Amino acid sequence: MATRMMERNNIVDGFVQVGDADTRMALNEARKQIGEEAWKHGASPESKQVAREVLKARGVRYEEKLTGKLVDVAVAQTHPNGETRNKLRVTLEDGRGDKTILSADLDSEFAQRLLAKLDPAIPEHAGREVTIGGFASMVERDGKTYANHVATLKGADGQEITANPEHNAKAVERVKAIQQPMLDAGMTDRKVLNQLADSTREKYFLEVAEGLSVRMKALGLSSEVPQKYPALEMGAKDREGVWHNLSLHEKDGELVGTLQRRNKETGEYEKAPLQFQPGELGGMQAEAEFADGKAILVALSRSEPSEHRDAALQAQLYVRGQDLDGKATLEPVHDRPRQVRMNEPLAAIGANSREARLIQERFGVGAKALEPYRAPEVARRAPEPGKQKEMAR
Repeated sequence: MATRMMERNNIVDGFVQVGDADTRMALNEARKQIGEEAWKHGASPESKQVAREVLKARGVRYEEKLTGKLVDVAVAQTHPNGETRNKLRVTLEDGRGDKTILSADLDSEFAQRLLAKLDPAIPEHAGREVTIGGFASMVERDGKTYANHVATLKGADGQEITANPEHNAKAVERVKAIQQPMLDAGMTDRKVLNQLADSTREKYFLEVAEGLSVRMKALGLSSEVPQKYPALEMGAKDREGVWHNLSLHEKDGELVGTLQRRNKETGEYEKAPLQFQPGELGGMQAEAEFADGKAILVALSRSEPSEHRDAALQAQLYVRGQDLDGKATLEPVHDRPRQVRMNEPLAAIGANSREARLIQERFGVGAKALEPYRAPEVARRAPEPGKQKEMAR
């Protein structure tokens, strides 16, 4: 599972990758073309156009939005040149399990606006798909042009999540409380007053971010907490000893999931999404496509019941190939079909889960046959009479 870190670049008016050498070189080139004074001035339509053209010419990607399941909100500190900087870190996870971490300075307008939206988003959207975006809104003030850096946050339905207005109001109150005594004493240095305002707002939103992090952990959603979602699961080892782990769940009335395996060359785990449909082998099938171009067919079927065993849900993995005559073949990845069962979080829901109802409908397999495997308890052998005293000592 891959992880990348992105940050918002105000000149590009988009998100770029952190710690990427090609991105850094392209931005340095854009800075030279734009000019130091215009670069320091910040966002403008002209600078944005130049920066994006340079990135495209160098083959460097920028993104206007980031999408994935909201799985973590956290605070981190970095120490560039000995200076401590507070960072907001928002983690999104895609269907393959790959993660995108959005990093933003907590003293930035973008981070503070995003936090005001994340607060009301957590109860309904934590663990669900969201899209983070932003844009520069140009305004005229005192004969000069400035940019307001707006954060956007949308749910899976595409609807914008409304910010909690209390946060900006509370930050303004704190700034006023710290500035007013100085103004009353005759302070007129705007630079000092603005620095006080900036540090006060940052401290307030640092508290907000820390509070959101605690709430995400309480929901079991945090990069520090291993996440286990309710699912049907199966594991099988191929002939070379590589494990393939299948995870299934219901979405919008359909059966979907992922197939995960470890890449032998890189050692990294990789996931492929699955969408099941009635297929050529009966039952339901889906194809997992990995980066090496090899597709694995995942076939689900109902095992035949016997006198002592109920019908069960089973899975078999195949690799597509060709025989000597050029005819399509299916080669099994593992020796025999493996039973698919609920993991513990799904078993806690049991027969009332959407997954159990869907499997009953599509395969005629009851919830009992999907229960996790329980090793039979072995009765403890009573100690021999002569040894009871020795054991008691």
